[in-house]
Amino acid sequence: MIIPFLVAALTFNAYTDIESAYICRGYVWDSKPFNAQYADIGFDAGAFGHLEGYVWAMNALTSRGHSTSMRNAYNEVDYGLRYTYNIKFNDDFTLANTFIRQWVTNPGVRHGGHSAIDWQFLQTLKNPYITPYWRIRYFRRPFTGTYYCAGLKRSFELTERLSLTLDAFADFGNRSHFRHLFGTNPEHPGRDYHAGAHAVNFVARIDYALTEYFGVYAFAGAFSLVDNDARRTVKAQDLEESKRDLFYGGAGVKVQF
Repeated sequence: MIIPFLVAALTFNAYTDIESAYICRGYVWDSKPFNAQYADIGFDAGAFGHLEGYVWAMNALTSRGHSTSMRNAYNEVDYGLRYTYNIKFNDDFTLANTFIRQWVTNPGVRHGGHSAIDWQFLQTLKNPYITPYWRIRYFRRPFTGTYYCAGLKRSFELTERLSLTLDAFADFGNRSHFRHLFGTNPEHPGRDYHAGAHAVNFVARIDYALTEYFGVYAFAGAFSLVDNDARRTVKAQDLEESKRDLFYGGAGVKVQF
């Protein structure tokens, strides 16, 4: 009896897509298309929470969108352990608390990429109205820094199979995180960046369920740096990925069990 119970408690999710730009932590890492691959396997322990392991990979589709010397395959591969514990207030409101330990590697970067380790904590107040959420990432290496994001999202069931999700969020960071992203401010080399918000994002996503387990999706988004020092620094860099404002999008397929 124990084996069927364990099998029934297992979960699996995976997706692959093509995206027009790689944007993460309020920074454009690659301004040209890439392929993303993701998979996780988890164990649903009911009232005791949900534990899963995951892997995410980024594959550049061109060498023109970044200044780093990379092979066009598995430029970045992230591994992580994720635990979520839900606190249910009533039938409408549930607070999801997620703890993550993540390892970021760069096997496809020539001349040796620097792996990173971070701890993350994410809270999402799930409800039928507008869902607020926030995330914190603390990096221990190759630099010490803290990244935050906070946002609001809302999903609409357009039909039985079709849904629309609107998402708006802002990227934040402390001074060491800014220095890691943007480097020295060329106009004020001796002045540090101000901690706080540095970018905003707006994303609209469509999901269509082909079957109970298989679906397709597409999204479009807008990214903009709002910190003046960060905008001046990125403008002066004149690199392939030096974008202060960018429209982006993508489409893919997903499975879940």
